[in-house]
Amino acid sequence: MSTRGKNIMTKIRAKQILSEQELTNFIDKECKLLTSKQLAKVLNVSDGALRKQRSKGRSIFPYANINGRIFYPTDMIVKTIHNNLVGA
Repeated sequence: MSTRGKNIMTKIRAKQILSEQELTNFIDKECKLLTSKQLAKVLNVSDGALRKQRSKGRSIFPYANINGRIFYPTDMIVKTIHNNLVGA
């Protein structure tokens, strides 16, 4: 795994991505799909890091490729983050 991939997992493990309140607010929003750029902003990583993970088949987040555009279902993002928490 690249350094960028490790950085994403480190942030998830350190619980630096979202507080419980931010998570609740995030889930309650009307958005159901995030673009790659939107997810990168949430995770505080570059869009290129997510693209590289997808291209190498190492993305930890499920995604859909619709007409060449990448979308991440928000419910699966939250589920993946919570499934990968360490020491929670």
